[in-house]
Amino acid sequence: MPFVYKTIIILFSEVILSLLFWLFTPKSVNNKKFDPKSTVKGILERLFMTYSLCQGFPHVLTLFGALKLGTRLKRADKEDTPENIKKEAAYNDYYLIGNLISVALSIFYYTLFK
Repeated sequence: MPFVYKTIIILFSEVILSLLFWLFTPKSVNNKKFDPKSTVKGILERLFMTYSLCQGFPHVLTLFGALKLGTRLKRADKEDTPENIKKEAAYNDYYLIGNLISVALSIFYYTLFK
């Protein structure tokens, strides 16, 4: 498959993924405004993972997972209200699913280029 077609597939995938993430972001986090900063950050993360996989460094997936989980996941404090605990748990689930989708998409991009 020519490089141009691979690039078009990747760009199309990123646009669709950005729209899906925006649509399914929990309402407690998203005020329905599109966040270009998060989109660019996600694209850079996937590019980094894809590049690392293409260069023969599959361990980057472990690094990515550890960094993402270590910087985001937290347990709800006992002093939090039940409503806040529920919101935090929902966002943690959303965050985990988003990371799994990002990793899966990076692996897909890698298979396009190998």
